[in-house]
Amino acid sequence: MAAYLTERWSRWAPMSGILMCVAWAPMIVVIPRLPDLGSAGDVEAFWDEDLRLMKIVILAAAVGYLFLLGFLGGLVSRLRQADPDGALPWVAFASLLMFTTALNIAIGLDIAGGLLLHSTNGSATYTLHSAGFILAAPAALLGTAFFVAIAAVTFHTRVFPRATAWIAVVGGVLNLGALGGIFTLDGPLNSGNGSVAGIAGPVGILITWTFAVSVSWLTSDGSELMAEPDEVPV
Repeated sequence: MAAYLTERWSRWAPMSGILMCVAWAPMIVVIPRLPDLGSAGDVEAFWDEDLRLMKIVILAAAVGYLFLLGFLGGLVSRLRQADPDGALPWVAFASLLMFTTALNIAIGLDIAGGLLLHSTNGSATYTLHSAGFILAAPAALLGTAFFVAIAAVTFHTRVFPRATAWIAVVGGVLNLGALGGIFTLDGPLNSGNGSVAGIAGPVGILITWTFAVSVSWLTSDGSELMAEPDEVPV
């Protein structure tokens, strides 16, 4: 029975990853429309014009969290098969769980601000919207920790194709940039839509990596997990 469940889950987990990517893809479409955090008027105008769109996007993101849990459960199991005695699978599990929890809280604050737009003078909308995105800045290193752990396991084993490890390396760097949101509300370092500290990079690279490994996972037979570790890149 246990073997049967394991075999079934080996397919459901990557399918959950693909479904999570589909559910979260609308966020990538909306992110470029986000206003700079330096102007309360711009934030209020954004929510006034795009409240209906944001409700749909955030509902899709909420559904995506269900698939995220399915993917994450299978991911940690697969990583532990490749590295049964190491700590890195647990680092990856804990950091992704904490990172996506912070993202979930940020999304909740953001939609709360939008819903309060017409029942307050707008100040609550700006405060909650800004707080949601600034919250992502201190969580940036969680994303970096996840991608570093994933890259290390992938480079040293054959749990996933090596190309996905390089995607993880890029992800680790992009998440470092999000720390800039701690320092300013405008310009490239603002968390709302900044080119350096905005959320487009961290969320986009997480979706890209998840889709890549999920497709690879579905098309593999698992035999590579028993192979000798790859040579460490120089």
